[in-house]
Amino acid sequence: MHSATPPLPSLLKQKQLSCNGNPITRTPPRIPADVFLAQKNSQNIQETQQLHAQLIVSGLLNRHPAATKKLIESYALIPNINYASSVFESINSPSIFMYNTMIRCLILSNLPFHSVILYQRMFSDGVVPDNHTYTFVLKACSKATSLFEGKQVHCQILKASLKPSPATTHIHSSLIHMYANANDLCSAERVLLEFFKENGNEDTLVLNSMLTGYVRNGCVGNARQVFERMSVKDDASWSAMISGFAHNGMYVEALDVFREMIVSGTMPPNESALVSLLSACAQLGALNQGRWIHAYVKRSRIKLSVRLCTALVDLYAKCGSVDNGYQVFEKIPRRDVVAWGVMISGLAMHGRAEECFKLFDEMLAEGIHPNAIIFVAILSACSHAGCVEAGCYYFERMSREFGIKPSIEHYGCMVDLLGRAGCLAEAEELIVSMPEKPNAIIWGALLGACRIHKDLRRGERAFRQLIELEPRSGDRFKLAGHMFAATGEEVDAMKVRKLIKGKELQTTQGCSFIEIDGRVHEFVVGDINHSEAREIYLMLEEMMKKIEKAGFIASGEGVVDMEEEEKEEALRLSRHSERLAIAYGLLNSKANTPIRVINNLRVCGDCHLAIRFISKEFRRKIVLRDRNRFHVFTGGECSCKDYW
Repeated sequence: MHSATPPLPSLLKQKQLSCNGNPITRTPPRIPADVFLAQKNSQNIQETQQLHAQLIVSGLLNRHPAATKKLIESYALIPNINYASSVFESINSPSIFMYNTMIRCLILSNLPFHSVILYQRMFSDGVVPDNHTYTFVLKACSKATSLFEGKQVHCQILKASLKPSPATTHIHSSLIHMYANANDLCSAERVLLEFFKENGNEDTLVLNSMLTGYVRNGCVGNARQVFERMSVKDDASWSAMISGFAHNGMYVEALDVFREMIVSGTMPPNESALVSLLSACAQLGALNQGRWIHAYVKRSRIKLSVRLCTALVDLYAKCGSVDNGYQVFEKIPRRDVVAWGVMISGLAMHGRAEECFKLFDEMLAEGIHPNAIIFVAILSACSHAGCVEAGCYYFERMSREFGIKPSIEHYGCMVDLLGRAGCLAEAEELIVSMPEKPNAIIWGALLGACRIHKDLRRGERAFRQLIELEPRSGDRFKLAGHMFAATGEEVDAMKVRKLIKGKELQTTQGCSFIEIDGRVHEFVVGDINHSEAREIYLMLEEMMKKIEKAGFIASGEGVVDMEEEEKEEALRLSRHSERLAIAYGLLNSKANTPIRVINNLRVCGDCHLAIRFISKEFRRKIVLRDRNRFHVFTGGECSCKDYW
């Protein structure tokens, strides 16, 4: 402790003096209340207890509400809600001021339902709620998703017939937030209309609550309408739209709103919006855009919190620049388990298993206890690198040493690890021994391994399980078709193709993103909608002629779901989305600069081989992130060493 306040034990003792040998008791002087009010709320238990003792000894605990409020808030911030509650209970006839303080403290301590109970107790104590009470308790109902209790509070607010004021604006905002958080958008909209009727004009705070409610419930179009009609937009308005688009997978739109915000000259977005922006860049592979945001954060002197730094690490790792991510990671002063997990996951995606293991040991040395997500990353790294022994070691260590029960994700990684390495019998045995029923991800991993190693019978067993679990999944049928084709079972492959078409099963469409000059361009299989489609297909044809001359021969993998007449054309033009993106990159990027492409599916064998040839013949480094991992192609070789 840095203050001159004596320690807790000395405050609770009376000092013994003597006169002619007779002890005299002297009571310590009372300490003025402004001494307490001048101090900031402490988050140290010893300092707060000393403050508590001073209030008791000086007799101010019940007589100075502001000092007592400060004490309760200090205990809540530690947090030690039991001490805060004991102080509150020691007050004779708590005022509305004290009730509001305690209700708020319970919310801060993540006990929102207890706040609601305390609010209900107020009425039995004869204490009348005020505007602050309603705002706090509605926030508690929102956090607890207590729609029934929230409606009761709403009724009590209506009965109170509150006159329009800045305080009632906060109440309307809290009501909208409460209803939207409980997925009751109709009630939230009625509150908004009621507010307009009472006040006659719009309010940014209230509209922001409606905006946030829409995006939280996936109604991005409604949110956009509200946003565009707002005459005054603050940083919260812009941030809500950015976060909303990113949260709903509309990453390009999130970046577009950010650009609008910069042009408007508004205050910088808040931390939540910046994290969402970096996440959008990470998903799109928009490395240059992400770098610009990083520079913008530095220029604007925005504090780099652990959360923001972690988002930057994730950005660089997912955009194929994991070494830059590590530079940011090293500068984080107090790295939490999430930061460690993101860094380990980033290295795992790049197949750098040894570095993952080293980082894991460093994390343990710093006293950070690993969580389940970190072990998913470690096992994934083992799978991409073919480290079977290491994978089994970490899988066993996870439960034995760290008490983490393996989840379906961990079993999925192990099945994938064993399957890729050709240990198909062991993978199937692990599935059978699982304590819970295997899901489609587990059987899908085994089926994929059977395709790679051409194990038809075991693959058929996995396929039958998949059909039972996901009878309408075209992707599962498509994977089975690849397996039949790979094992020479063309008749079965044809049957699967007809099943997909006959049952009109939906398959995930191949989609690739490439960033050029700060703009993200999206391509799908056979895309002809791009403004430069003619030039792209001319480059694509030139690419294919050049690599075929160099020895590339297409095998036909990845087009099993097409008719025979379409198959020949697809092989000739190679219309897969990643090749279209690469063609566009060759057309529009500077020579000797890397081409970075993000693909939503696992890259097929044909494309993988073709990109190897393209990297050599066009002398370009090509970084491709598919659904599973990164592939870095240079000089005709891939970083995965054809193990993916």
